[in-house]
Order: sequence, then C-alpha cells, then structure tokens
Amino acid sequence: MTQRVALLGLSGVGKSTLVGQVAERLPLLHLQASILIRTEQAYRAQAQHTSEALRTGPVLDNQALMIAAYSRLTETATVPVVFDGHSVVDGRNGLLEIPSTVFAALSLDAICILTAAPSVIFERRRHDIARERPHRDVEALAAHQAVAIAAAQRIANDLDRPFHHLETDPRARLVQLLR
Repeated sequence: MTQRVALLGLSGVGKSTLVGQVAERLPLLHLQASILIRTEQAYRAQAQHTSEALRTGPVLDNQALMIAAYSRLTETATVPVVFDGHSVVDGRNGLLEIPSTVFAALSLDAICILTAAPSVIFERRRHDIARERPHRDVEALAAHQAVAIAAAQRIANDLDRPFHHLETDPRARLVQLLR
C-alpha cells in the first residue's frame, strides 16, 4: 500500500505550495479537503459551494462528503497520497476542531502539521485575493496556530500515528515521509 500522509496547517501557511514542490521530485496524489468536498457535492449532484461557504457552513456534514470523495479517489492509488487539510476550521462561531474520527476514515500513515511565523501567514492571506478568509490579526493567527498544532497532535495520538511538525526543511521531510 502507498503512503498516506495528512498535511495540516492554517489556511495560508503554504501547504499547497509545499505539496507542489514535493510533486516536482516525487509523483504523488494531492487531495485538498475543500476540493474533495466540492467534488463529492458534484458527484452527488448537489450545488457546489465556495470555500467560504464550506468554512462557515455545516463543517461536520462536509467532512462526510470529504471522506467519501477521498475514499473513492484513493482506492486504486499507486502513488503516495497527501491529504491537504486542517485540524481546525475557523468557522462562524470560532475555531472548530475536526474530530479524530474524520482522519481515522482516511487510513493515514502519519499526521504532519506545517507552521510558519504568524506574520508570514498574515501577509500571505492579505495578498491572496483569490480566496475568502476571515480577517485575523497576527496575534489571533498565533493563537489559532497553537490550537491547530495541539489538535494535530491529539489526532495523531488518538490514531496512534506518528506526528511530524514540519518546521525546518519541510520539503525534504515530507519527501522522506512519502518514500
């Protein structure tokens, strides 16, 4: 079976960029949570929603859609799979931790979290006009990132999977995990 790794982190931390860099060196299947949800909605002929609607809507219901799409798309995967998602979602009523049961359904081999300086995340979000995100100052992003790290560690512990905090040389570390 191929390696399946969750790459978690705040929106704007650079998960998709990192996976793109790794994909230049290693064939892999990159599955983003929000795209999986929209894919499953289309598959089930539901109206597709924007990333903002997915973030503020029925987050836990959306997780079931994500799991269904992930399962369908990975059942015949012959290359490593990187699930690009979140351990917490910044929703309408504050941070919502994603339950470990969601990640258990993905049959993951490891849980990773990518972090960056909150000021870097702030600037990336400020310059990314393509995505709707709630405005958070640097202090709020620092607090959210601390919660996201703790949630990712909890998920890894609950699933009895290795936890990797990708702080230094994340590209090399992710390549190593996927081989």
